[in-house]
Amino acid sequence: MNHSNSYSELASYRMAFRVEHCKKATEFFIKFSTGSKASLQYAELPNRVLDFQHTITPEDQQGKGVARLLVKEGLKYAADNRFLVQPTCWYVAKYLDGSSATEEEKQLDIRHKL
Repeated sequence: MNHSNSYSELASYRMAFRVEHCKKATEFFIKFSTGSKASLQYAELPNRVLDFQHTITPEDQQGKGVARLLVKEGLKYAADNRFLVQPTCWYVAKYLDGSSATEEEKQLDIRHKL
């Protein structure tokens, strides 16, 4: 895999897709021009832990890095606000266990603190 291509693709997705955060709805989301929405849903737990519970990507947006972008934004928010992350969602756990997660992102994973 050519990493320079994947990084430039991710950068173009970032420009094409704007991740928004709604604290009231406890989700990070991307609205698409088609009217559909992708989201990363979470719950705030005691002791500054965000439980990343579920990712939803509309069928027509799957395979474009949308869920990955939501997870990266959620992890950035967690880091910036001194939260740890409980990856209940299988996709978040897979991302954190994979080679594309940074060391900083992996350090947010509460499974490494137990």
